[in-house]
Amino acid sequence: MSNEFYLLTKPNCPLCDQALVQLHQLDLDEPIRLHWVDISQQPELLDEYALLVPVLVREADDAELRWPFGEQLMEFVTV
Repeated sequence: MSNEFYLLTKPNCPLCDQALVQLHQLDLDEPIRLHWVDISQQPELLDEYALLVPVLVREADDAELRWPFGEQLMEFVTV
């Protein structure tokens, strides 16, 4: 099982900051590796996700959890 996750963000994104706070507040048995991805530096990602960030992507199966994360965040990162 991979514990690698990618948080798709862009500069000056208050929701992205809130998403990061939620991720840091999780009480996990096993830590996750979180990669911060600035979509403004990648035109193909910017086209697809500009109005959707923050988006959490699970590397193991490319599943996406879109904002607002809510109660499903814990389940998403522990699958």
